[in-house]
Amino acid sequence: MPKFAKPFYRSARKCWFVQIGKEQIKLHPDEKEAFRLYHELMADRGKPQPTAPIRPGTPPVAEVLDKFLDWCKAHRASRTFDFYHDLIQSFLDSLPDAALPVGDLKPFHVIEWVDRHPDWSQMSKRQAMVAIQRPLNWAEELGHIPVSPIKRLKKPQPQHRDNPMTPQDFADLLKLVKDADPFRDLLLFSWHSGCRPQEARHIERRHINLAGESVVIPQEEAKGKRQPRLILLHGPALEIAARLIRAYPEGKLFRNARGRPWTKDAICCRFGRMKTRLGKRFAMYDARHGFCQRLLESGANHLAVAELMGHSNARMVTSVYSHMNRANAHLKETLKKAASA
Repeated sequence: MPKFAKPFYRSARKCWFVQIGKEQIKLHPDEKEAFRLYHELMADRGKPQPTAPIRPGTPPVAEVLDKFLDWCKAHRASRTFDFYHDLIQSFLDSLPDAALPVGDLKPFHVIEWVDRHPDWSQMSKRQAMVAIQRPLNWAEELGHIPVSPIKRLKKPQPQHRDNPMTPQDFADLLKLVKDADPFRDLLLFSWHSGCRPQEARHIERRHINLAGESVVIPQEEAKGKRQPRLILLHGPALEIAARLIRAYPEGKLFRNARGRPWTKDAICCRFGRMKTRLGKRFAMYDARHGFCQRLLESGANHLAVAELMGHSNARMVTSVYSHMNRANAHLKETLKKAASA
């Protein structure tokens, strides 16, 4: 009896597919709808179907990106997989041909996809391009393809936020957040600990060491995965951590009024709504930059500040946080003390 191709579910793409010959055809995320489309497709198999020729050694772009997603799901953190998955799916949906061979992929395919999103910032556009370029570089390194066709894709230059939050800015923000609002805990914790926004969002009870007044993120969960991340706690940050581990012994500590963990989009929306009342737009990272500025202005040395912020050396403090070069009153005071000694 002849064997017919059967639909299968690719968890990496969250969608149903069917493999017919050398072509992998996307059906639908919903199983019922996927099988309906499958039966329609099989009924039309006898009719000529226009398909793009696939040159030897150049598999479809979708197949290569699927391989990367499968690898990413097995070897990288879930949030890393989600980052790539959403952008890759958006890019594949933009291609003129679902079976486009890697050899026919051109840089303009990526640029035109990015240009269809005028609401994306320059940094978002750069990240989107990286999300397509990096999987193809990976495929070349492993031998899945001869060479990446977008290896030299020109991306927007990275931009760093230059909007440190001053103590007055923070006080104005707190006036707009009620005492019982869970967002207030997130703001205060970030302001007094200097942690990264993604670190605050993913902190759990198992990371808290109350006796040591610290948060310890294991190496495999820390940014860069090179060493564990130590976040020292004091004052309001320590009080908030102690209170939240009692409320949430399992799962994420920082949650919204519905008891759901904060997402980066939800945090962004909260700052967006406060913009009209403040006349200025902030982001959670600005609290971290403000933390850095306060430490430097208090006389702390760059190495100590870098350690508290989780940087491997002081270069990030001196070069990336460019606004610190303008907040130099503490440096002038140090120079005066040294000159009069």
